[in-house]
Amino acid sequence: MIKIITGQTGEGKTKKMIDAANQKVANLKGHVVYIDSVTTHRYALSHQVRLIEASNFPLHSQNDFFGFLCGILSSNHDIETVFIDELIKITHASIDELILFFDKLKKLSDEYAIEFIVGTACSNKDIPDILAPYLIA
Repeated sequence: MIKIITGQTGEGKTKKMIDAANQKVANLKGHVVYIDSVTTHRYALSHQVRLIEASNFPLHSQNDFFGFLCGILSSNHDIETVFIDELIKITHASIDELILFFDKLKKLSDEYAIEFIVGTACSNKDIPDILAPYLIA
């Protein structure tokens, strides 16, 4: 399952994601991973959530990031939920350019029963129609 949370900078999407991650880790048997472009929110996340700062790695495209994501998943088979904050910033792509990325993400989600919650700095009206079913906020 994929869920997309949209909002402009300062609208509270990161807070929603952090709260959801902290709540998930309390109720899951598996692991929760939170990927962000910075570690500013390190102390807001439960110590049980694995925080990964994407900017520490040479990620220059959506393909780089997808490979990075697959590497994370292959290293731990108990991951149940992955939060990806600031996807547009991490991948250096516009939301329109990320349609193929979401298609591959859906295949990962279906095959490995992983929930992906993705935060993007854009408005709901900017989301392509094909991605609209994933919108939750």
